[in-house]
Amino acid sequence: MSNILEVIFLSLILIHNGETADRVDIENLYNNLILGGTIPELLQNIRPSVHTKVTGSLSLLSISGLDEISGTFSVMVTLTLQWNDDRLTWDPLKYRDLKSLLVPISKIWTPSIIMRNSATKVKTLGLENNVVTVHYDGNVQLNIGDFLETICSFDVTHFPFDRQTCDLLFIPWIYSNDSVGFKQRAKDIDLSLFSHNGMWEIMDTKAEVQYIVPSSVPQREVYAELKYSIELERRYSYFVLTIFTPVTMLLFLNSAVFILPIESGERIGYSITCLLSLAVFLTLTSEVLPKTSDPLSMLSCFLMLLVMTSAGICLLTIITVWLHYKDDKSPMPMYLKKFTYCLLCRGRKTRVANDNRKSSVCRETPVENISEDSKIKVSKKSRFSKIISVKHINEPNIGDDDHEDFFKSQNNGKQYADITWKMFAELFNFLSLVFTLCITGILGSLYVLIARGNLFFV
Repeated sequence: MSNILEVIFLSLILIHNGETADRVDIENLYNNLILGGTIPELLQNIRPSVHTKVTGSLSLLSISGLDEISGTFSVMVTLTLQWNDDRLTWDPLKYRDLKSLLVPISKIWTPSIIMRNSATKVKTLGLENNVVTVHYDGNVQLNIGDFLETICSFDVTHFPFDRQTCDLLFIPWIYSNDSVGFKQRAKDIDLSLFSHNGMWEIMDTKAEVQYIVPSSVPQREVYAELKYSIELERRYSYFVLTIFTPVTMLLFLNSAVFILPIESGERIGYSITCLLSLAVFLTLTSEVLPKTSDPLSMLSCFLMLLVMTSAGICLLTIITVWLHYKDDKSPMPMYLKKFTYCLLCRGRKTRVANDNRKSSVCRETPVENISEDSKIKVSKKSRFSKIISVKHINEPNIGDDDHEDFFKSQNNGKQYADITWKMFAELFNFLSLVFTLCITGILGSLYVLIARGNLFFV
């Protein structure tokens, strides 16, 4: 019998604890707290205390976009404000353990919050028919969800390897810091509900309270505001694959014009085609480039330098063809002959070695200056010139200090006689190829280093 009574007693306890508030309890609490308690107008218009402390926190839901031209930053956020109102307290036991109540925002006092750096018209945040959550101990929680478009200063110098920092500033509409003060619940922004963005990656967030003194206020009152900073880094993979890599490859293809045979007659047409292809490609991709002049994007400067390099390749190609078909009867300046002779390995010093009264002399000299008792062996060392290897037998010994004067007397200045305009054109063609390839590589490397922040310049 005693066991049965214990079971019944435990059952009654569980039934009593399991009771929940119904609609009648909510109506009674609302009537006693909002309608029948403090005068409604006082509850709506008078703040809870002389100095009301409001705690704020921000939850970032999504990033809609950043517009570098208009300087706007669009986000979807939820701003949570909490404060205490001792007029809104009750005993939960009188209302079947009812510990919270939803109340229309128009029925109680709430801080009028606006966005100070809004890019659109100034308005009170949130929905007009929003509600607040009132707890039995007087704590009030207001959740404001809204789509915000703020002003943000962008620095696109290092585009697309740039980082941007945008701020969200919330300030009371009419209350100074002496009336309504702010504090942050956390030191950063809540990202638990954030939706992934394909263009921007959040690197860091910061939440703080800052104080401002408007110059337009005669009393020089201090206003507290909630400041939320978001540091973003652009995802650059798309821009590297669609802009940087294609234009660099086009310029390397343009440099390949110097490999084509001059006699093919396709050089000038090929170089102009590459230039036009680069111009058309840049026109198609101009929509994704920052359209700002202050500051100017380094990528825009880099692309302009590539276009100028491509135009320079066209000019060098025309000069090469002109030099190749230049009449050999036209006199060539002596400095060009010496320059060509030097770079085509025809001006190397002669090596003299003595071995058992025999000297082996490897020197470069025109064919007509070789003596009859010399054995001549001709080998083609490069595509630009023929180097004559001469082996002199029983030639008198020549000292190291006198061998240069000896060969000068042998050549009598005739070593430049066989230099022609075609040889100079081939040399000019080779130098142009090396020069354009180096310029393209250097420009690409410098841009990546500077844009990534690994190299700084004044």
